Amino acid sequence: MAVDGSLNFNTKIDSKGFNRGTTALGKSLNLLKGKMSGIFNPFSKGAASAQNSITGLRSSFMSFAKVAAGAFAGVKIFNFGKEAIESASDLAEAQNVVDVSFGKSTEKMEKFAETCVETYGISKLTAKQTGSVFAAMGSGMGLSEDAATDMAVALTGLSADMASFYNVEQDIASIALKSIYTGETETLKQFGVVMTEANLEAYALSQGIQTSYKEMSQAEKVQLRYNYVMQQTSLAQGDFARTSNGWANQTRMLSEKWKEFSTVIGGVLMNVLLPAVRKLSLKI
Repeated sequence: MAVDGSLNFNTKIDSKGFNRGTTALGKSLNLLKGKMSGIFNPFSKGAASAQNSITGLRSSFMSFAKVAAGAFAGVKIFNFGKEAIESASDLAEAQNVVDVSFGKSTEKMEKFAETCVETYGISKLTAKQTGSVFAAMGSGMGLSEDAATDMAVALTGLSADMASFYNVEQDIASIALKSIYTGETETLKQFGVVMTEANLEAYALSQGIQTSYKEMSQAEKVQLRYNYVMQQTSLAQGDFARTSNGWANQTRMLSEKWKEFSTVIGGVLMNVLLPAVRKLSLKI
């Protein structure tokens, strides 16, 4: 299917509801006019003047309301287009980070992002922004590409499940999970995870690891903390799927699907407007 790079928008506003409202208003004004005509002599100049004033008021109000409705709709369309383009731009930037941080394992995130709105209630943009940061942190701590990217995808899903389980925003859960890489302990406590060095030592021994925590490499510490947190958050894992039919998660999913829709529209608008923006930037 050929694409000429142009968009046609139907800007006709459905005014049925508005017309019904103005008709009802007109009936009320006519009723008021009838009452006023009962007060004034219908043959007097005063009554005629009152009737003319009412008719003029009704006409002016209808004209003003129609103009206001059109202006309001125009502002809404403009704001939606602006937000859609910003979302599409954010996704393009996030994709760039994914390509760099995931390297040859980019397909892992792509497959995850394709279904994440249904399985975890997060949009592609949210998934890629979250996962790319986790992958970059893992690589920076010395993990292999496979280990870093597998961990990044798993933690992205876990952040959504924790958000569902504890009824918090997804970014709050993802910030807490960054403690796996940094070793910070406070942010995880709100989710019932106490990741002290003593607890990590005890966990390591329970897993048959004889190396002291202090003697571990950075990559080994990250892997240990990751395994420990995954064990401690087992109750939250899969919570979005279990409770996806509930009000909270249905509204969450609707919001994220709307983001994905606006991102698609924004991508089209961005492709159409980009040549014009480039020409304008060259002239300034």
